[in-house]
Amino acid sequence: MKDIDGENATPEVALVLAAGTGSRLHPEANIPKPLTKALGLSLAERVVCTLRAADIRRFLVVLGHEAETIKAHFSDIARRRGVKVEFVEAEGWERGNGASALAAKGRTGDAPFFLVMTDHLFNPRLARTLAASPPAPGGMCLAVDRDKDGVFDLDDVTRVKIDGGRIKEIGKNLDVWDAGDTGVMLCTPGLFEGLERAAARNKHGLSDGLRELAGEGRARTVDVTGMPWLDVDTPEALSEAERRLMREESGKTRDGPVSRHLNRPLSRWLSRYLVRTSVTPNQISLASWMLSCFAAVLMASSGYPALAAGGALAQLASIIDGCDGEIARLKHSQSEFGGWFDAVLDRYADAVLLFGLMWHEFATTGASLSILLGFAAIVGSFLNSYTADKYDGLMAQRLQGASYFRLGRDVRVFVIFLGAISNQVLFTLGLIALVMNSEVVRRIIVCARAETK
Repeated sequence: MKDIDGENATPEVALVLAAGTGSRLHPEANIPKPLTKALGLSLAERVVCTLRAADIRRFLVVLGHEAETIKAHFSDIARRRGVKVEFVEAEGWERGNGASALAAKGRTGDAPFFLVMTDHLFNPRLARTLAASPPAPGGMCLAVDRDKDGVFDLDDVTRVKIDGGRIKEIGKNLDVWDAGDTGVMLCTPGLFEGLERAAARNKHGLSDGLRELAGEGRARTVDVTGMPWLDVDTPEALSEAERRLMREESGKTRDGPVSRHLNRPLSRWLSRYLVRTSVTPNQISLASWMLSCFAAVLMASSGYPALAAGGALAQLASIIDGCDGEIARLKHSQSEFGGWFDAVLDRYADAVLLFGLMWHEFATTGASLSILLGFAAIVGSFLNSYTADKYDGLMAQRLQGASYFRLGRDVRVFVIFLGAISNQVLFTLGLIALVMNSEVVRRIIVCARAETK
């Protein structure tokens, strides 16, 4: 933290409002809104994980409805996620979210702090963008979205009228407005002054407090248009949240062509169900590897039916292999070990699949060429994987995340699948050997040219 009173102060705390009833989200069930699950994680845990990704480790949670239940849930999140959670029980929380926020006066410290609601999901990039534009002393900043057409529930969004980057007016019933309120704010303790003045006039909403600060020019906006966010207030919004999470968090920028157009759509469909279970990404990685081993045993067996079945199982294992990363991202459970463990099992799977294919051809025809091509295919696939990180890192840097030509494991397994079901084993081994080794040479040339520039 550079300056606790200046504009360069770094946010260290998040004030999380978790006092409401959530009656619109669960009209027929008494489920506290923070405990509502979206693809395997509660809304409360998703907010904590999002801010944790933005380097926040201390959370101040305001309680009201079902206080003890929500307190226990946040305490469990803190234990599992390695963050610190403190609690404030708000008196009169029923009056509005401004009253809930005001209960935390004196607890946030002097530095700017995030203020969020448990029913607002957003991308960590949004929080980092907001943190990069801290408020002036005594002020606050509100993240706003100027894309009105992209707002999910246009009738319910809090509308913001902006004048020169500052809030001119805010409320749900504005006829003329410029942007939607994302529900994510970066505030100084000056926020509580606005909330107190609004409360003195019997107005207890957050918007009421912001309106007070806006009248003094102390409420500024930060444009986060294009960054994902959603107010999860209704069952329809919850369904939309799950759809967006699958689209935004399960993708992988370094997918090859087969993964992008075939495997990923299928693995996402499967992940949507697996993410609601207790299965872990590492267990999925292990299951995919075991399925590959079984596929290799079938392909090594004599007869076309076993060969074809093994090829089909190899492709299924490749699809399932995409689920581990998707679920890790959806559940915010990525780890360096998990990525390394998956990569190791993939190399073993590649070897046994190609060996199974080679053995089938050798046992069937006795052709020694099958051993030579099988060896070349295994070596090419290993070197293809070994050179991937350097090549992907270089191309991602040069193209800034745009798609680029890539041949990897997805293509290799798909070719094995096609070769097995078409009973063209020797041709398949030769093709994989040629393509994989040629790709390695191409990558060497690309990286060498980049090094000389």
